[in-house]
This record gives sequence, structure tokens and C-alpha cells, in this order.
Amino acid sequence: MVDAGAAITPPGQYTHCVDRKDYRDVPGILDAGLPAALKFLLCEFLLGGKLVCLGGGRDQCAIGTVAGLEAVGAGKKGLEALDNDFSFNVLLAPFQVQDFVAYIPPSFPDTNIVEPHRIRDHAVKHGPLGWLMVDPPNPRPLPNPVDQSGAPGWPFKKKQPKGNATWPMDGYGVLWHFASNHLHDEGQEGDNLHKLHDRPPGGEWTAPPAPDTGQWVPLPVLHCECEGSRIFFACQAMDPFLDLLQGKVPGSSGPSPGEVCHTVADKLPWPLDVVANAVCAIAEDLIAIPIALALAPLLAAAFGAAWEAAQAFDDLFITGPVAKQIHVGDVVIVQGRWDWDAGHSGHTELHPVKAILKLTTPPQILPSEIRPQSADYDPTGGLGIPDADKAAIKATHERWCRLLAEAPPPPDPRQGGGLSPAQLASMTSEQLAVWAAQNRPENSWTAHPLLDGCAPDQPPPALH
Repeated sequence: MVDAGAAITPPGQYTHCVDRKDYRDVPGILDAGLPAALKFLLCEFLLGGKLVCLGGGRDQCAIGTVAGLEAVGAGKKGLEALDNDFSFNVLLAPFQVQDFVAYIPPSFPDTNIVEPHRIRDHAVKHGPLGWLMVDPPNPRPLPNPVDQSGAPGWPFKKKQPKGNATWPMDGYGVLWHFASNHLHDEGQEGDNLHKLHDRPPGGEWTAPPAPDTGQWVPLPVLHCECEGSRIFFACQAMDPFLDLLQGKVPGSSGPSPGEVCHTVADKLPWPLDVVANAVCAIAEDLIAIPIALALAPLLAAAFGAAWEAAQAFDDLFITGPVAKQIHVGDVVIVQGRWDWDAGHSGHTELHPVKAILKLTTPPQILPSEIRPQSADYDPTGGLGIPDADKAAIKATHERWCRLLAEAPPPPDPRQGGGLSPAQLASMTSEQLAVWAAQNRPENSWTAHPLLDGCAPDQPPPALH
């Protein structure tokens, strides 16, 4: 295997994922009271309810080239900056950036930007790792993503028109500029593919590059998110107040009066159930509004303190150190939970990223183990990738990813640099063996094993 640098283990792991049968949209203003809707949005939907588990929620691994970065807060305004993850986008092996020059010049009906879905479909069809960008076979279809369903929107934004997105599986595309017979990174923000073409009312998104800026290729990528802590901190700070606004004792597990009301309403025949649920929601809000006004200074102080504390914590320990180590052009092996994100137009991703291994190759150049031939691979399928190469790439992917999966999870900053009980309980036998080896006295040296190390009493057992 090609030499690798130090493993990067992003410690931010705050979300869960849900089975597609358990997915729920954020309720509308007539389906639940505002406090209940906000609690679900903040403490459930944004912390994992929008992430549908793929492959049973197991971790997966990707190998490729970093083709785009999304800094914390990039493209977000106001409350949208509550999501403070650091993200990067990986062009999956064996493709390299310059392979996509094959799409220049854009063909009809494209203008100066190659149609992104066509490129994504080619990469999925002809690339041996393209399966990571699509939904695995499942008899139950994926739910409608937010941009199609109109939920949740930032408090009650209007429903997003369909536009050119492909539902429920759209994807990500990172724009690279064609000039001097090469593709160049111009720092265009990687975003959902349909955002390259569609402008919703209000113009929240940047317009795609105009024809006079030259020709552009949206590289098909797998989105990878290193989680920040701001949503988690905000949920922890606001949860007691949201319980009070619902008439509950903070932290209690019983239903609120509003939840009891909605449970009874749901048992009524249509359309009485709709009317009764609306009455329940209005009654909840009428009770909550005066309480919220009385608690407004405390609510604002708690939310603001959580916002700022999370940013400082992440800059020092979570996303800050990770972001400084990831650059466009890096060749990486990335491990993380494989999800489908309904929070946008629907795309697969690794979220949260749990480990990153940077390979010591020149920027944008894949090692021979994962790109067996030196000849250019045509992603359009004109040349295709030889079957022998595909088999070798898959075998390398499985071997490298298996070894990476044996590494224990990163230390939890909340545990004083150790592993949390939940992390220990979730570790595989292979991870436990590596973790035990790491914690043996003879492996606890800091400067050099000959200076501050020790010799074992007996030879350690072999890991393999």
C-alpha cells in the first residue's frame, strides 16, 4: 500500500440516522404547536431525523480525491448557520479530475455548464465505487426530501418548487473551470446539483456562472460531513424551555397536554381529525406565547451562550483542527456512516465522518493500487474501465477499508480524551483488539520507546 500520513479522526459525532420507514417531516403549524415543532426540528430532525440509514446504518468507506471544500457556515445565513459542520467532497476513484475534460465542450442543450446529472449517472454506471452515490436496492422507496416536500423550511419557508432536481436522489456537484485544456478549481462552493440551475423565490442561492465566464464541469462527488456541535449544544440549552412551553416538567418523559390532544384527534375520522389537530395546535400556541414572552430574556441568553460556546469548542477541538488538514487535491480514504440526507434535495453522504487517511501521493494523482493503468479513464464510457482493473480496484477498496475499520473511534472530548461508554459498547472485536494493544503499557510512550517506553512481561498476542 502507498504510504499514508497520520489518521485524522474527527471527534464530532452527534447525530443518528433513521430507517426509511421511521422518517418523519417536521410538522406544520396546524399539525403541532410551535414549541413541539421547534423541539422536533432542533432535537430530532436536525440531529439525525433527516438522515436515512443506508445499508442498515453501517459505516462505509470511500477512496478518492478531495474536489471541493465547504467551510463552516459557507452559504448559510442567520439561523441556517446553526448547522456548523465542516464538509468536503470526494471525487471517487478511479476517476481523476482531468478525466472530465472529456465533457468539454458542453453539448446541446447545455450552455456553458455541462448538465450535472448526466455526469453523475456516468460516474455511477462506469465507476466501481459509484454505488456510494445512489440508493442501494430496497423495497421501500426513500421519502420525499425537504426541497420537494417543503418541510421543514427555516421557520415555515414556502415549499421549494421541483425545478431540475431529480427526486428523491439528486446528489452533489462541484464546479471546476475549463481553461488551457485543463480543469481548474475556482473555489466554487460545492452544492446540490439542482442549485446549479434553479433559483428559488428570494434568490437564496448564488446564480450559476454566466456564459461569459467560460466553460464549467460539475464533478460528481460524494459529500462528507465532519459534524460540529452547535445543533447539539442548542438542543441541550433549549430543551428545558421547550418542555415548559409545552406544559411539561423539564426532562420528564410523559406526554404533554398537547401531545395527548393530538393523540385523541388522530383517532377521529377525516376531516374531523384535521380540524381537531388544528384546534390542538392553536390552543398549544395560545398557552405557550405568554410563557415564551415572559421567558424571552432567558431563552435568548441560553441560545446565544450555546451558539458561542459551540463555536469556540469546535474551533479548538472539533471541526477547526480537521479543516486545517484537508485540502483540495488530497487523495484520501474516508470512513463514516452512510446516509441519505433529506435536508436538501436528497443525496447520499458519509455523515458523520469518523476517520480520514491522507495518502502521500502528488495532488490529484491516485496511487497505482487504486488506478491500475496510467491511461486516462473516460467517464463517459467511451473507453470504459477494463474488468480486470475494476476487480483490482474493488479488492483494494475492500482491503484498505477493512483495515481502516479496525481502528477504534476517536476519543470523545467530553470524556477527558477517553472513549465514552457508548463508543466502547459499539466497538467490534477487531477494534477492541487494536484498542487494547494501544493501551498496553509498552505502547504508552510519548517521546521515544527507548526513552520513556517499557518492555512487556511477555510477547503480546498477534492481531491477525
